[in-house]
Amino acid sequence: MQQVMEHGFEMALPEDYQPQSVLAYHGRDQAGPAERWQDRHLRKGVLLQGAAVELALCFEPGRLQARVCGAASHPWPVLLPQVQQAVRRMAGLNGQREAWMQLARQQPDAARLLAGKPALWLPLTAEPFEALCWAIIGQQINLSFATALRRSLIQLAGVPITGSDLLAHPGPGEVAALSAEQLTAQRFSRSKAAYLLGAARAVLDGSLPLAVLSGLDAAEAERRLLALHGVGPWTARYVMLRGLGLADCAPIGDSGLATALQRFHALPARPDARQTEQLMQVFSPCRSLATLHLWASLTEQA
Repeated sequence: MQQVMEHGFEMALPEDYQPQSVLAYHGRDQAGPAERWQDRHLRKGVLLQGAAVELALCFEPGRLQARVCGAASHPWPVLLPQVQQAVRRMAGLNGQREAWMQLARQQPDAARLLAGKPALWLPLTAEPFEALCWAIIGQQINLSFATALRRSLIQLAGVPITGSDLLAHPGPGEVAALSAEQLTAQRFSRSKAAYLLGAARAVLDGSLPLAVLSGLDAAEAERRLLALHGVGPWTARYVMLRGLGLADCAPIGDSGLATALQRFHALPARPDARQTEQLMQVFSPCRSLATLHLWASLTEQA
């Protein structure tokens, strides 16, 4: 039996930090094999630098208690900085909120969108490849079906974690090792299976360097993502928003975003892609968090 190693650490949280939307994002699949969410506690299976670990996060007033466990044989001195980065990503501690609040003090539409509500934090996936998988899986299907497909992918290719009952979300190597037939047997369309396998291979061979894209400007990052077969504007923008953590992008073509903009501006019809792009321009350079608030407004106005 492999030995288990466990490390704990703590991160300070702002006094007004509200974890509900962060927890809801990461725990949106209550039956997911890579996540468990209860109250202020989240467990997440993650693959970092090829090492499968479980992150256990507990959000308390003013602090985030984190614990990571996995095989004792992992290169922990190298791995722990990656773990801390993943936790910061997941918690939305990326500095975007401060810029958004500043914009809301200066720009009327941003002020009206915030309208006395607490500004949100923008949680990211633990690492960028997870966002790319989700964006491809979610193309042109409803949320419940997309969630079921994601669950199937993790069950097929997820990596067992020593000392945990969770699976780590698969990395590009694990996904690329699947066959199209394995995916179509799990209700993936043939085209979606091809797009997913192609994306994994592109990350694996370096032709889509996800780690590099987060350091590029939004236009160049989008250009590189769009060069990937099967990736359109919505997919690219979603990856930029949730995977790369870029502050100024809106997923044009997202039906929820279009509906929220229609309500926000009292438009007679939902804006098309060109109109959505124009309406979101006023929120630059904070279009990512503006998108999050617009999505949230759909629930508030329901």
